[in-house]
Amino acid sequence: MIEAVLRGLTDLDGVRTVLLVESDGFVVFSQPSPNGIDSALVESWNALANQAPSEALTTVVMESGYLILKPIEERVLMTVCERSCNLGNVRHALQNLEWPA
Repeated sequence: MIEAVLRGLTDLDGVRTVLLVESDGFVVFSQPSPNGIDSALVESWNALANQAPSEALTTVVMESGYLILKPIEERVLMTVCERSCNLGNVRHALQNLEWPA
């Protein structure tokens, strides 16, 4: 079910990895496998997401690309993108996610 909801995001050009992470750092979903992303990095991203307002979409500019953090209830959706990605398309996909009731 999670994979189906996130397919529109994971299929975008330039999106490298999408992680859905619990508040305790447990990775519920990753597409594809998060190569090079260790648990300490996920924990620091989770802490950063917790500093922002609850509905905020946070974009972090990194040396090799972008990280977009989107809180979803008690979880955080972490989208790692290449520099060449179209951030507008990624933000649009994130804002239009529809989770089943």
